[in-house]
Amino acid sequence: MSASAPTSSKIKLFRAKKKMLKSFILRDPYLDSSLGNYKRGSLFRNDVVFVSVTDGSFSARVFCACGDGFASAFDTAMKKTESFVAENNFDPLWLKVDYINSSDIISRTEFTEKIRGAREFFFKKGVSFDVGFETALLEAQLNCCGLIDYKLGVLNDEKIKQYLAECGTVLTSIPDMLVEFTTVGYICDENKKMYKLYPDEENYGRRIIGELTKDDIKQVIETSSVYLANAVKDNGQFDYGVNPVNDFHFVTYNILRHSGTIWSLIMQYDITKDEKLISKIESTINFLMQSIEYSDDDHAYLVERKADEIKLGGNAIAIVTLSTYASVFGSNKYDKLITALANSILDMQEANGSYYHVLSFPGFERKERDRIVYYDGEATFALARAYSVTNDRRYLDAAEKALDYFIENDYTRFCDHWIAYAVNEVTIYDPKERYLNFGLKNANDNLGKIFNQDTTFHTFLELLMAAFSLYERIKEKKIYASYMQKFNFEAFIRTIYRRAHYMLGGYLYPETAMYMKVPLSVAYTFCVRHDSYRIRIDDVQHYIGGYYNFYNNFDKLDEYYKDIIDKPKTAQIDTNADSERASFVNWILSNI
Repeated sequence: MSASAPTSSKIKLFRAKKKMLKSFILRDPYLDSSLGNYKRGSLFRNDVVFVSVTDGSFSARVFCACGDGFASAFDTAMKKTESFVAENNFDPLWLKVDYINSSDIISRTEFTEKIRGAREFFFKKGVSFDVGFETALLEAQLNCCGLIDYKLGVLNDEKIKQYLAECGTVLTSIPDMLVEFTTVGYICDENKKMYKLYPDEENYGRRIIGELTKDDIKQVIETSSVYLANAVKDNGQFDYGVNPVNDFHFVTYNILRHSGTIWSLIMQYDITKDEKLISKIESTINFLMQSIEYSDDDHAYLVERKADEIKLGGNAIAIVTLSTYASVFGSNKYDKLITALANSILDMQEANGSYYHVLSFPGFERKERDRIVYYDGEATFALARAYSVTNDRRYLDAAEKALDYFIENDYTRFCDHWIAYAVNEVTIYDPKERYLNFGLKNANDNLGKIFNQDTTFHTFLELLMAAFSLYERIKEKKIYASYMQKFNFEAFIRTIYRRAHYMLGGYLYPETAMYMKVPLSVAYTFCVRHDSYRIRIDDVQHYIGGYYNFYNNFDKLDEYYKDIIDKPKTAQIDTNADSERASFVNWILSNI
């Protein structure tokens, strides 16, 4: 009796979610027209429904059925799923339904050409190897389970056959003719909240979110920050990253990125005031301190131990992190170290304002003049932050000398978020017109590139939000900047909202995470889709950085956006709305 009780409760939960999903889908006003259009344009007369289910511990199992009408296909697919749930005492944490809304029979050669025409992990079609859909795979299965070899631009035959075999389906060979298809999806989450998923190419497969709310932004910051907090090991080091497709954890490490990730934890604490984060922050800073070395009493460096080198950006991000700690916690315990790190940056600056990028360790000799352009903006931002802590004019003067070099050499061409951070910070203390104009131009000249970027390129929102802070200060303090006359403010605001929406494509909602190898370990954090859905601490940091500043400026942004939303658009933003929101922060805090 007791042994069957857990199964009974899980079946009860499954049936409740099944009922809710069916009702939710049948209320969709687009269901009939979508299915009708599909049947009119298809060789197939039956409706096809997929049901995906996971308990969060391993990749979703998917069950497919065809039927004379949606309800018939739905019921049959759900019956198969319920049998699996019952036989395996399975907790249906996330339950997802897809129905086919378009399909086409094409040759394998044509299908391969389409794969090769797509960005890596951005091929957004499902495939069936038979017309009865007994060997069908959803887009999410193809991508999240690594069934496409994007390096070669082909289906991975052996992986597909092995994957289907593990699901109880035999496929002896890939046929010459295939059925490609798209679906409309719906998911019932851990809180029995239901969402329709975008069917369009750009946002395909993730939940429909219309007008972003402040709570939406707070949720993605909190939950992704929880991922970072839980990645802190006992020694203060982070679990550097993971490929969620195969659950391979990266064995390399980067102390610069470690430092920047602490910055994100401090941002989270600033929003939530969660006392449990303090020990995580202190632990990760203590680990950081193990990589600090002094050449003398007044000069400190952050050392990358495995490479035996000192990166300009390492010193810079350490200053940014420690100065943020000082501001948020009202502490001066790292002021001396900030000074010593900043002194070393001064020594790495050339007379013309440029920087030398890499030194060797332990000798502190010059090793590499130019490593990556980001170091320049990082160092300049850091010098301005060091000035904010110490009031030592040397640091601000050096930062301004660097800005003059950036202006002379047109650094706007790099579309660099660190430059935006640097200009914004320097002009807090010395709002020279040429710097204000440069900061505005850095955003304005890159709006087209940022708006049209087809990946979630997380640093772009950081650039925009730093520029927004600059713009607001110019406006509120009535500071003269001639470039304000050229600045396309409406396009700027629309681009901010475009990026804030589009970057959610890099957030692992359950509808995507459920197909990864260990779904619960990666749900509700950020990834880089075009790199095998890579989750790495610095990627999460940059997503949080952009959304943190979006959140802090939300009320003013919302006011501006509402003022221009009805005007003729210079840029398009998807405003397809579904106002239902999931209240999942408490659940994720306790379960991820």
